[in-house]
Amino acid sequence: MSSTNTSSKQSSGTKGSKATIAIVLVTSLFFIWGLTMNLVNALDSPFGHYMQLNHTESSLLQVAYYGAYFIMAIPASMISKRFGYKGGVISGLVLFAIGAFTVIPATNAASYGLFLFAMFVIALGASSLETNCNPYITKLGDEKGESFRLNLAQSFNGVGNVVGPLILGQILSKTVDPGKPGFDFAKMKFLSDTRMIYIVIGIILVLVLLVFVFFKLPTPPGDEDEEGGESSGSFSTLIKKPYFVLGVLAEFIFIGLQVAGMAIFSAYALKHWGSGITVGLAASMLALLSLLFTLGRFLTTPLMARFDPGKILGVYMLLSAILMFLAFLGLGKFSVICFLVAYLFISIGYPTIFSLTIKGMHGNAAKTGSSALTMSIVGAALIPLLLGAIQDAIGIETAVLVMVPGFLYVAWYAVWGSKIGLKKEDR
Repeated sequence: MSSTNTSSKQSSGTKGSKATIAIVLVTSLFFIWGLTMNLVNALDSPFGHYMQLNHTESSLLQVAYYGAYFIMAIPASMISKRFGYKGGVISGLVLFAIGAFTVIPATNAASYGLFLFAMFVIALGASSLETNCNPYITKLGDEKGESFRLNLAQSFNGVGNVVGPLILGQILSKTVDPGKPGFDFAKMKFLSDTRMIYIVIGIILVLVLLVFVFFKLPTPPGDEDEEGGESSGSFSTLIKKPYFVLGVLAEFIFIGLQVAGMAIFSAYALKHWGSGITVGLAASMLALLSLLFTLGRFLTTPLMARFDPGKILGVYMLLSAILMFLAFLGLGKFSVICFLVAYLFISIGYPTIFSLTIKGMHGNAAKTGSSALTMSIVGAALIPLLLGAIQDAIGIETAVLVMVPGFLYVAWYAVWGSKIGLKKEDR
């Protein structure tokens, strides 16, 4: 078959109702892993309280979750190269469901170690989904719409980020301190409610898994590799592309700053808002920050179809850097509001960097590139640790200031770095 006929066949496979159904199904997965990711963050404090953990033990939840992302990214890419994106998605859903149901014995036995293992397995599944779903959505259609499609799908990931803590907030009653009357009952109720959340998630995952088993996902254009086989998609080939290497670094820095900012915001608000601030109000402000983050994606996604995504990202990251510098100045309520508004612009960072980094790649190259970008999520475990150490040693304002050059680097990458070594025909 000629290359023209092959290209035509692939293009037809990415249009029409089948492609639309595939996009809807895959986008639903973005919501699911967004929900579970922020649910893990929200469980940190109550789990630490009822299991009487110190801060180091409690932080192992994030280490287990984001560490699994780093470990699973390359195996997930290997699965998709052998069995296609559908195989990668199915393997991710299987691991995800196993992890969710492992929460049952973990909470029955009140075993923190087993719960950590359950979160690790869930994250192995989420990593496999992210490694496959991000490039699949990006490449399922014309290249001009890559950032638009991924930002749209990632918008529902943001919705999941908001819904997870809201669900937990609805079932958590007033916390009871250890040694106080009713502590044991409150602890068992918390474990029981947590168990029920993950049972529901597990059942939903099994149903979604069955849908993907029987539905034939259309193949993105160019996914059938040309001559050169898997070597065309090897790491050794990709690291020769400057825009790819710079993009992986940008993603590592960005995701670390995004998570670190969310981690320190409540403490920052408590220090700088002034009189009338309470722990409850700071928590509500954090929910508002997540809402602005989600709104930023939904409001900006339509612009991706009209303007250069790289330039939009460049402007947004510059604004984020300016707002974080104003937060560093510690100007009371004004600086807290600047911190909040920054997340309206931070919102589009991850998906837009992702699409810019794998621009012009298809087939195995896109899958390998996606695995490297998924591995870069380990920045969400390392950079918050660094900023936390700076916060303890020097102060929270200095930790905020350190974020500024990180956002400036991402702004530079978006406008200039993402074009270094990129072929003119792929721009």
